[in-house]
Amino acid sequence: VKNTDLSRGSLCVLEGLVEEYFFPDAISELAAGQQYCVPPVQLLHSLLEHVLLGNADAIFSAKLLHILYLVLQLDPPWKSPSVLRYYLDLLQCPVCKKGTWSLIEMLVRFCLFRKTICHAVSVSEKADEQRVVHKALLKFFLDLVKAEVEFLTVSLFEGANSQHQQVMPQTVLLKTFWLGSETSVLFTKHINILADWVILSHKEMNRTNDAFRCEIANLLNAILGTVVEYWILSGFLLDRNAFFQVADLAHYIDISCDDFSVHELKAFVCSIPSLWLQMFVVEAVFKKMCLQRNIPISTEPLSLHKIVCSYLRALGEIGKREPRKMVKAKRRKIGQRPCPESQRALLMLNGDKQNQVEVLPDLPECPPLAKKLRAKAEVSGTKENCHPLAKEVRLYKTNIKGETALHKACIRNKVERLIRLLSDPGTDINVKDYAGWTPLHEACNHGSTACVRELLRRCPRLDLLSRACGVTPLHDALANGHLEIGRLLLRHGGPVLLQQRDSNGKLPLDYVESLPVKQELLNTVHPEETIESFCERTEQDLHNQQIELCLVLFNKMLLNFCSVYNLSSPFTLALGEVACSNTVPVMPSNDSSKLKNIFSGHWLVDMYLRELETFQKLPQFLQEIPANMIVSSGEQLKALLATLETMVMGNELSA
Repeated sequence: VKNTDLSRGSLCVLEGLVEEYFFPDAISELAAGQQYCVPPVQLLHSLLEHVLLGNADAIFSAKLLHILYLVLQLDPPWKSPSVLRYYLDLLQCPVCKKGTWSLIEMLVRFCLFRKTICHAVSVSEKADEQRVVHKALLKFFLDLVKAEVEFLTVSLFEGANSQHQQVMPQTVLLKTFWLGSETSVLFTKHINILADWVILSHKEMNRTNDAFRCEIANLLNAILGTVVEYWILSGFLLDRNAFFQVADLAHYIDISCDDFSVHELKAFVCSIPSLWLQMFVVEAVFKKMCLQRNIPISTEPLSLHKIVCSYLRALGEIGKREPRKMVKAKRRKIGQRPCPESQRALLMLNGDKQNQVEVLPDLPECPPLAKKLRAKAEVSGTKENCHPLAKEVRLYKTNIKGETALHKACIRNKVERLIRLLSDPGTDINVKDYAGWTPLHEACNHGSTACVRELLRRCPRLDLLSRACGVTPLHDALANGHLEIGRLLLRHGGPVLLQQRDSNGKLPLDYVESLPVKQELLNTVHPEETIESFCERTEQDLHNQQIELCLVLFNKMLLNFCSVYNLSSPFTLALGEVACSNTVPVMPSNDSSKLKNIFSGHWLVDMYLRELETFQKLPQFLQEIPANMIVSSGEQLKALLATLETMVMGNELSA
């Protein structure tokens, strides 16, 4: 399809339709053109603004997305620097025009929280349709950056870059997640925020079991994986080892998942679409499980030798040892803004003296419209004159600890005040303060029994499993001796509440000292079971879940490593795929010693040859599988054994 410019006459017609607010006619005219032409950014922004403000129907939105994908197909951003500039100008919020990151932030916040940060959207019955449109635009961004990474991969494989580059490849992805001099590090401010979104979206997905939230979680996961793969490809092109910074990011993600249950952690790890990122996250989780059991492991970077020697031996020890108990300070909120768990992880990686303002995400800013409404509401001073959004501003106004009016009502057991707040249709009953506590947490912690009763009665979406540092509302109630609240929660939430563990590995009943009281609480949901059998059953279930998780982690770590290095393919093909350039001749030989001499001194090729040498010794490693693992009959162990045997057979065939 030949690219042509819009004629002056056609452009005038389209601009006239937009100026007169005939947006459906304008989009139909543009989509029905006989020849493809690059639409002007200003025209697309007018149409995009019409969509983002909630004024378009599904057909209009579909036509706009069709045009965007057509432009991506025929004029991709890697075509020329001017085309890249076109995409950077296009991929902005048409209202604020603050760059691509601002657009992505706005799309994500609307999808997750139905909130915008730069413009007002009328709240209506079309809110769900609006979220679908925002999700589709987020999907377009993912498809665009994935296409950029695929193009870089093909260029690398075909040797399009015969010389090592001095700067990272210029892409939309680079301009979105790296600013100025940040290109020497992976853990930029925007990537930190993206990682937090990924964790948050999975927590929300686990809490609500919402199909839409699941789609958003998968989109964000895929974007983060694409960012990591771009970083690794850039390392190949720049001739630098970028792997260790991916390991740092994976460590941060692992710490951020600290309050995931075993089941949630397994589901999250398996959902990571990038083989590179999944491999490093898996190692971070596996390493933490070993350290919790005082199992010695090698400190060297991840390698196939480390997997089949150090981690395979550790796999047999994990089933024998109990994790040590972590001693944590008692729950409290101190200071102006306690640092969230995920951000504490970042400080651990960057050092305690790192300037938080430079490395941590900005605090959410109050939208300009909300500020105006707040001022207007304060001037008016009467309920009758208050704008609905002004009520929302007051409802979610927080103190220095992040506590809303809902939190304070539950802390002080102000039942009537709580009922009035709950009557507002926009109330988010699961809102968290800066420490992660919900209003229900506060009511349970402070013994506000009447408030708990009203929350359970009036709020069908009340999250009984919400965690802060792993602490659920039931943990909070029983740890503070509020047994009546514990009974209310158990009657309402059922036996699943008793199966939750906090960050210390404790069940809610572990905080009750009296055996008769424990039995009484257990009888609320399991009248036929004794406390002894319950404890034995839950401990055995946890042990089995942890063993299964370890096997899943090891299996994925091994498979992903062999996949990303392409170790099971013919040697020369794999070498061609990982080599940084085609300046060094590749001779068709299976003699690794000859090839090692030819490629001597190249860090990536040297690394590959070491991994290949280990891969060729897999048969002897297969004989070293711990005996206590072989006697297990779990499906995950069978999968691991089948994986190893298949790899050994492939190795023998290639030899």
